[in-house]
Amino acid sequence: MTRVALDSNILLYAELEPGSQKGKRAIDIIVRADRDGVIPAQCLGEFLRVVQRRRPDVFDAAIKQIQVYRAAFLTPATTDEVIEAAADLSSTHGLQVWDAVICAAAERSGAKALLTEDLQDGRLLQGMRVLNPFNGANDAAIDALFS
Repeated sequence: MTRVALDSNILLYAELEPGSQKGKRAIDIIVRADRDGVIPAQCLGEFLRVVQRRRPDVFDAAIKQIQVYRAAFLTPATTDEVIEAAADLSSTHGLQVWDAVICAAAERSGAKALLTEDLQDGRLLQGMRVLNPFNGANDAAIDALFS
């Protein structure tokens, strides 16, 4: 299995919309990436921020859920080294800084793919491929990551 990083939007669909098509897809991806996947600490923070804003009634449960994610996934911190790499990515590739932080943390943790719907689908960033897991055209490529 190739090490895969998950963005906060996958966590959000799984937790806030589990019955939707995207929610079911997100849950499948989380289960498949478990144990060798990466969820950068930045993504956990974004997840909490959105839950707090959209569904304050489940915020306490979301805090508990990030503990589950931290136990099941690598959760690289936003270190000085990650910030420096993110600044370079942002400058070189025109990424928003916080997106670049996610990419830098994931890449430094050995991820070869970042699954997200927030960045350009198919883009290659320093050896890490960005794939939108909700684009059916990527199903075979994503299946190959998990085989």
